[in-house]
Amino acid sequence: MRFILFFITIVILSCSTMTTVYADNAKSDNIIETAPHYQPPAADLLPRRREAGLADDSSGTTQRGVSRGVSRGVSRGVSRGVSRGVSRGVSRGVSRGVSRGQNDAEETIILLPALLAPLSPKHTGLSSQPQPVLYWYLSDPWPESIEFVLNDSQQIEPIVEVSLKTPDGGWQRGVHAISLVDYGVSLKPDTEYEWFVSIVLDETQRSGDMVASATIAHAPLSATLTQQQNHTDKQYAFYARHGYWYDSITSISRLIATNPDNALLHQHRAALIEQVGMPKVAVYDTKLGQ
Repeated sequence: MRFILFFITIVILSCSTMTTVYADNAKSDNIIETAPHYQPPAADLLPRRREAGLADDSSGTTQRGVSRGVSRGVSRGVSRGVSRGVSRGVSRGVSRGVSRGQNDAEETIILLPALLAPLSPKHTGLSSQPQPVLYWYLSDPWPESIEFVLNDSQQIEPIVEVSLKTPDGGWQRGVHAISLVDYGVSLKPDTEYEWFVSIVLDETQRSGDMVASATIAHAPLSATLTQQQNHTDKQYAFYARHGYWYDSITSISRLIATNPDNALLHQHRAALIEQVGMPKVAVYDTKLGQ
């Protein structure tokens, strides 16, 4: 009888231990699978982000290039034709002018990307680093240069104004990075900076640029957060939870760069991007995370 009671006790204890282990494992797995949550540093912040393009109708980008090319080409062609037509005959001059104008228009037709967007919150995002990495998204390939500008709100002239080095084969669809280390720039604390990525269609008429922009501020971590951060495994989740958007997106993007086939990382970056109101950008990582 004592043996039977002893055996029953052992079985109960074993089951209890196994239940605890399985519960702990499930909890651990849940932590790993749970997407990060971005918590803005304050409420009711002013919107500062600007996206560029016609994301709802990609064919519109083609039409914009066509209409712009035709109007400019025909206008220039007609004016040339009329001036020459004074001596050669107005009708002949105008005819040739229109023809040449249409040819000029064909040369200026450009297929623009549907969307150019900074990976940022709507409001001014925080960075704990004085030389952060800025990430931006391009929805379609682009063969020509992209311009990058960084402005200090307290200065008139831009801190940085450069054409980014175009990769071999042109810019591809996806997420791209700009490191301020490459330009020897350090952000001052408690100062708002605005950064731009632009597609320049005509150097003489910059009103036609395709411009995306966002703002950033450098806010060093407090001593308490620094201590917590040093003991945190999932860095991007830690930064997101404490309102440091740029650190969070940099941390997870670097992990993706070294583990491009990791579906979970793509899902988590998509979740972060979705949380700041950019569903069309989030789709890129969502598909890679399937």
